[in-house]
Amino acid sequence: MTLDVLGLLAACSYALDCVEAELVHVTNNHSKRVAYMSVCIAKQMGIQEESLQDLAVCALLHDNALTQYIQEELHNDISQIAVTQEVPKLGAHCIWGEKNVAELPFHTDVSDVILYHHENADGSGPFGKKWDEIPLFSRIIHLCDLLDIACRTKNFAEGTWKVAEQFVQNSTGTMFDRECSDAFLRARCR
Repeated sequence: MTLDVLGLLAACSYALDCVEAELVHVTNNHSKRVAYMSVCIAKQMGIQEESLQDLAVCALLHDNALTQYIQEELHNDISQIAVTQEVPKLGAHCIWGEKNVAELPFHTDVSDVILYHHENADGSGPFGKKWDEIPLFSRIIHLCDLLDIACRTKNFAEGTWKVAEQFVQNSTGTMFDRECSDAFLRARCR
């Protein structure tokens, strides 16, 4: 019997998104959108093949420690992230999420990607890591995760793109590093 690991992980991600949408009121398919945006940005950075697949899996499962995530979300209001430019410290679900994916069959080294996916470029994240101490995949997922939450929409109309671009530009140097921000802006232009 052959097991479609990617299909199974996508199904798990979808189930997590459904629960998250119901309990935390994040729009449905959040992880899929984060994965899609992550892949688009990574392609702009020259990432391809197995590495791109591993990034997509990490993005699909970035909030896999759902119970810890929900506890953190219910105690923090993230709905105004685009206005306040502040992200609450969300660390417990990162630790548990990293442990949950540690034994998955990745093609490349994805150590600490889930662990550091809420770190800000300026070191103000839950673990105090600056952008040059954070794995590239974590930085990409972080940008896409916050962008999806900030825009809170099911489709990206032209007005939504303007909000997204402004959010990324305003957050570069604090939440996002220049490398990821520039790749996002290049991906948008294609």
